Amino acid sequence: MNKLDIAISNSKQSKPYYHKIIIDLLVQLTTSGKYRSLTSFKQSGDKLTAEQKETLRRYTDSIILLLELGMAFHEIKEFLSESETRA
Repeated sequence: MNKLDIAISNSKQSKPYYHKIIIDLLVQLTTSGKYRSLTSFKQSGDKLTAEQKETLRRYTDSIILLLELGMAFHEIKEFLSESETRA
């Protein structure tokens, strides 16, 4: 199990669907909204660029920390979406 899976599982806010919605949020943020879900990204056949891989790593690390702080998904999404808008 990787760090993100563990953080999701240990989250007090965790729901059965959390893993999918967090992964889908990561896809949206990493691809700047081009893809809305991991399924649509995989179906496209696209590959992540080196820059996107770094972006994915940064967002994943942020989500892990926010989950460990006890934030709920909607708070995490709002926080990361706002930071994306400011960037």
